[in-house]
Amino acid sequence: MIPHRPAPTIRPVDPGPVRRVLLIRPRYLGDICLTLPALDAVRAQVAYLTERESAPLIEGDPRVDELIVVPRSPGPRENITLIRRLRRFAPDVAFDFFCNPRTALWTALSGSRVRVGYPNKGWRSALYTHQSRPRTLSAVGFHLASLAALGWPARETTPRLHIGEQARSEAAAALRALGVPEGAVLVGFHPGARWETRRWFPERFIELAGRFLSAREDGVALVSGGPAEADLVRSIVSALPPRRAHAVVAWPIARFVALQARCAAFVCGDTGPLHTAVAAGAPTLGLMSRNRPAMFFPYPASLGHRAYYARAECSPCDRDVCADLRCLRRLTVEGAWNLLSAMLGERARRATGGS
Repeated sequence: MIPHRPAPTIRPVDPGPVRRVLLIRPRYLGDICLTLPALDAVRAQVAYLTERESAPLIEGDPRVDELIVVPRSPGPRENITLIRRLRRFAPDVAFDFFCNPRTALWTALSGSRVRVGYPNKGWRSALYTHQSRPRTLSAVGFHLASLAALGWPARETTPRLHIGEQARSEAAAALRALGVPEGAVLVGFHPGARWETRRWFPERFIELAGRFLSAREDGVALVSGGPAEADLVRSIVSALPPRRAHAVVAWPIARFVALQARCAAFVCGDTGPLHTAVAAGAPTLGLMSRNRPAMFFPYPASLGHRAYYARAECSPCDRDVCADLRCLRRLTVEGAWNLLSAMLGERARRATGGS
C-alpha cells in the first residue's frame, strides 16, 4: 500500500510587489533546460546564475535580464565579487534549483527576503524561507514545484531555448563546410554519455543510422559528441556511407543547439543533448535505459517526441556502472527504427499540411 503523502504547505507570496527574481542553476545542460518552464512562469525582472560552461544556453535569451556567470570552482575573491553583484541586483525572490552548499550560501547572501530551496538538506534547508516539496515524477514539474511553494501559477510546458541568429548562421556555415547539401533531411545521432548505463551501443547507432540513410535518399546523418568522444563519433561515421554521414565534434554549445534545431529528428541517450534537442524544437527520440521517461523525458508526443524504454525488471535504478545492462540491450535497432521512421513520417505530413 502506498502511504498517503500530505499536500505540501503553501505559504503564499503575493507576486504583485515582486520586481526582481533570481534563478540559480549552475550546471548541467539538461538540468538547465528543465528549469526553462519555471523561467517562463516568472513575471518579473530575472537574473539567472549559472557556470561558464553552461552560460551559452542562456546568453541572449530575452526572458533573462541579467546573466550572472561564475567559474566552476570560484575562489574567495570571485565569491565576494559574486555576492556584491547579487546584492546590486537585489532580488525579492531567489530560487535555488541546485541546493548544494555553495548555492545555498549564495541564495542566503543575495539579500532576498524570500528564498526557495529543498528540504532534507541539513543546514542548507535552514537557509530557505520556503521549501519546495514536489509531488510529481516529471523533472519539469519538479522545478515548477518551487514556484508552487509560493502559490504562484506555473503551468507545465515543454522547455524552449532561445537560439540567436548568429548561432543559426554559424551552424548553417559549418554544415556547408562539411558538404551537407541544402535541403537535406538531417537526423542527429548522439552516441555518447558520461555513464555506461546511459550509452546505447555504437554498433546499434551504426545500424540505425544506416537504416535511415537507406530509407531516405536525401538523408544525412550527423553524429555528434564532445572532445572526449571524438574517436567514438568517427568510428560510427566511418562505418556509414561516405558523404552522407558527418562528424560533429566539440562544436560550441550555441552552434550545436542551432544545429539540433535544424534536424528532422535527433536520437540520443539519457544525457544533456537529449534535453537541448527538445528545447531546440527538434523531434527527439530518447533512448531511455535506467530512468523512467515519466521523470526524465516528460515531453509530449504531440510535438513529435518519443521515448524508447524497455521497462527492465531492475529499472529504474541509480547505477552509473552495471555488469548487466539489460535496460540497454533490450532497446533494439528494430524498435528504435520503428519509432524514428514514424517520427520522420509525421514531420513530413506536417510539412505538407497533411493530418
